[in-house]
Amino acid sequence: MSANSLCRADLHLHTNLSTCAPSTTVVESYLPYCEDEGVEVLGIANHLYGGKGVEHVLKVREEIATLNSEWQQKILVGCEAEVYYGKEPTITKSEADGLDYLLLAPSHIFNQMGYYKEFDLSTSEKIRDLLLENFKYACSWDLGLPTAICHPLYPIVAPKQQEILDLMTDEQLVDCYSLAAKTGKSIEVHACVYRNSVDLDEEGLSPSYIRMLSIAKACGCKFHFGSDAHNPDAFCGKHRLLERAAERAGIEKKDLWKF
Repeated sequence: MSANSLCRADLHLHTNLSTCAPSTTVVESYLPYCEDEGVEVLGIANHLYGGKGVEHVLKVREEIATLNSEWQQKILVGCEAEVYYGKEPTITKSEADGLDYLLLAPSHIFNQMGYYKEFDLSTSEKIRDLLLENFKYACSWDLGLPTAICHPLYPIVAPKQQEILDLMTDEQLVDCYSLAAKTGKSIEVHACVYRNSVDLDEEGLSPSYIRMLSIAKACGCKFHFGSDAHNPDAFCGKHRLLERAAERAGIEKKDLWKF
C-alpha cells in the first residue's frame, strides 16, 4: 500500500454517467487499484450538464448498492456543477439535497464556449480576468451542503496556459483564495499540478500551481484531492504526485477538508 499521509481520499472521479468518460468506466473500475494508491475514500462526481439533471448523476447510487462487500473503500456521491459567470447556478438547493458534496467547476470556459459568446477572450489577460471572476462567483454559491472548487483557476484547453497562469498576480490570488476561505469552499489539489499543458519541474510538478496552493494555504483555505480520473489509467500512479504537490505547498493534515 502507498504510504500517503495526506492523500487518502480522491473526491473527483468520473464514471460513464459523464459523457466524456469511456462507456466501460464504472465505480468498480477504480476499486482494484485503491490499495496500491493508498486511497480509502472515493468521491464520484459526474458532470452535471448536457441537459441532464441531478437524477442522472444520482444513478450511481444504484451501482454502489450492488458492489461486493469485499471492497472496503468508502464511496461518496457528489457532482461537478458548471459555474457560468453572470448566470444563475446550474443546480438548486433542493436538487443538491440528494448529494453528499458538491464540486463547482468555474474554469471550463473553452469546453463550454456557447456560454461565453459575449466575452472577448482574444488575449491571455482577458482569459485570466474571466477565470478570476468565475472563481469569485463560485465562492458566492451556498446550496446548503459541503462545497468545493475543483481544478481552481486551471485554464482548461485554453491557448497559452502557462502565460495565463504567469499573469495572475499574488494580489489577485489572495483576493480569490481569501474569499474561498471566508465562504468555506475547499480548494482542490488537482491533476493540473502534473499535466504537461503547463511547465513542469524536475519532480514532474507545476511550480505555478504549487505557488497557488501555497497562497491558498496562507489564506486559510481547506483542501481536498482530486485526480479528475475518467478511467483507471488516469487514477493509477497519480496520488503520490498529488500528495507531493500538497507537501511542497506546506499543506498539512489540519488543512484538509472535513465534512
